[in-house]
Amino acid sequence: MLRDVFILGGARTPFAAWKRGRTGFGARGGDYAARHPSELASAVCRAALERCGVRAADADRLIFGNMYPIGPHACYGGRYVSLRAGLPPEVPSLAMNMACGTGLAALIQSAREIACGDAELSLCVGADCPSLVDKEIFGPSFYDEECGSEIGATVEALAAERGIDAAAMDAWALESHLRAKRAKAVAREEIVAFGGLALDDSVLENPAAVSFANAKRLYGGGISGRNTHAIVDGAAALVLGAQRPDGALGRFVDGASVGVEPARMGLASVPAIRALLKKTGKTIADIDLFEINETFAAQVLMDIGELQIPPEKVNVNGGAIAFGHPFAATGGKLVLGLLLELRRRKLRTGIAAICVGGGIGVAVLVERL
Repeated sequence: MLRDVFILGGARTPFAAWKRGRTGFGARGGDYAARHPSELASAVCRAALERCGVRAADADRLIFGNMYPIGPHACYGGRYVSLRAGLPPEVPSLAMNMACGTGLAALIQSAREIACGDAELSLCVGADCPSLVDKEIFGPSFYDEECGSEIGATVEALAAERGIDAAAMDAWALESHLRAKRAKAVAREEIVAFGGLALDDSVLENPAAVSFANAKRLYGGGISGRNTHAIVDGAAALVLGAQRPDGALGRFVDGASVGVEPARMGLASVPAIRALLKKTGKTIADIDLFEINETFAAQVLMDIGELQIPPEKVNVNGGAIAFGHPFAATGGKLVLGLLLELRRRKLRTGIAAICVGGGIGVAVLVERL
């Protein structure tokens, strides 16, 4: 019989605009440009354990998610994170990669190990630092050879089919920044200060003063750099356990991953959420809040339309267009923020979902305790 899995808590770094980007104040980004993903990951693991009142010596698993392995020692990534977080040498670790879905995939893997009795207390952590990724690797990684185009172009085509225009994309992007700006105080519950930052620095200081409509359109339609996720460096960690201590944030209910044709990756969250609802016997109406990664505003709007989700339930504290998408760290951030917001609102259930380049959707259902 499978055991319940509890999410005891977590922590994340502030998300720092990458070195080739700009902060919400207009300054050049790059506060973490000299920080390796393993350094960020071990720091948030230590912070998450401390916040949960758990000793590092009590953890018996660690899963490290990382989309862009960096440097000659990247093959030791999970092991280095574990040791530098203070876990005993006998604790095994695993490094994994499902591109943008890595954080949620790591959570699902961690939860299943606990549910099966293979672990009692586990850390799942994701980190990426695109500031350190060579331009020759980073840029081309957004071109999907299977469909012969950039992933953004595939989303543009799907949005055009559904009549989602530039104005709708820009309106969602503006709202993402407005919500994130209003939520700066509550974001402090997720964040542990790191590298001189205390808050995400890509959120626009004055979103209403920015002209989203004048941004350069990237694929001949509505998608622009302003209504696409901010590129940031960061890390996020969650602590999972088989026991329910006082103060635990929530319960992991289930997760689902679904593949689609690569050219339809922008809609991949839709079948993943549907599969998750079918597995758990839930409906859209049963879900109180949704965190859907804002890879593109168009993609979130398509999810809302296809699934008939009330927009006011989606990304209530802003999304990756505002605070950024640090790839493998995003899943942990979405789940941590979701559970904290469910607690603040005294609501019960939430879904976090991400679409993944290459045509994969991954979704997780959690419940507040």
